[in-house]
Amino acid sequence: MLHSLLPDLARDLDEKRDVVFLDKELRRLARFTQRPEGGEPDGNRFVDLLANVPLRTQEDAWVLLHVEVQGRGGNEDFPLRMHRYRGLLEGRYRRHVSALALLIEPLSEAQSCGVYSWEGYGTRVKYEFPVFKLYEGDEEALKASDNPFDWAHLAGLRAWKSRNSEPRKLGYLKEMLKLLDERGWDHADKAQLLVFMEGVIHLTEDESSREYEEWESALEEAKEAGRMYVSIMERKGIEKGIQLGRTEGFQLGEARGIQLGRTEGFQLGEARGIQLGRTEGFQLGEARGIQLGRTETARNLLRMGLDLTKIAEATGLPMEELQSLKNAGRA
Repeated sequence: MLHSLLPDLARDLDEKRDVVFLDKELRRLARFTQRPEGGEPDGNRFVDLLANVPLRTQEDAWVLLHVEVQGRGGNEDFPLRMHRYRGLLEGRYRRHVSALALLIEPLSEAQSCGVYSWEGYGTRVKYEFPVFKLYEGDEEALKASDNPFDWAHLAGLRAWKSRNSEPRKLGYLKEMLKLLDERGWDHADKAQLLVFMEGVIHLTEDESSREYEEWESALEEAKEAGRMYVSIMERKGIEKGIQLGRTEGFQLGEARGIQLGRTEGFQLGEARGIQLGRTEGFQLGEARGIQLGRTETARNLLRMGLDLTKIAEATGLPMEELQSLKNAGRA
């Protein structure tokens, strides 16, 4: 991307060291980005990437990469937002920051010109930044390029041109597959780029159409011939497998859950029954023991000739029961 969009920076690039993405530094600034309507900051509205680009000749460069997706309906001042992001980063980290804006859909000239300016009472501010418009470009030059980023650009450009036409999307994918197959690039690199192109163009062609059936047949032939990894076919298989796996997994989980529920319910019920039985048995035995103890005490007191009123007070037994015990003793 740097070679294609920021060639001056690419010339100073230290190819022996990796670009490092500064996600932590970027997230720390999210609290300063307020919603246009007010309220708490929204981290999802912040710029997408901040990269430390290694250079050979001087201090490493920080590049602020923002992908703008608001399109024609956006009401915010895009150049002002870019100016504020740069100011926040430079103020917080005391580093110069280069910027690059990627526009996915057309904006007005004022919003897409790559210039922010303000003037008042003798103060004048002007901030310029490069703007890359995905929906513009020379298709033939992009196809002739050996830079994979230019092919990614080509996919985005064609996705924009074919956004209302599924047959046109299909035609573009067919052509891209053929061109990629003719490239001398590494097999894995071609496959990765094709996956990206398919995702950008986002083909939703009706699988029952004749054109789509022919496309699938061509993909199968290419795959069997070993000429090109066919990501569409394999992705469809993966998606189908995932769906089947989810369905079968749910059914299996449901059946397993029911079985476990029954087993655990039975075990829980059994344990609860035992516990209740023990408790109730103990309580019943205890009550029965107390009753037997009172009755035996009453008999002993009756043998001693104690008055029934006194025995009732001592044992808590009713007079009727004591009279029955007394009569039984006489018999």
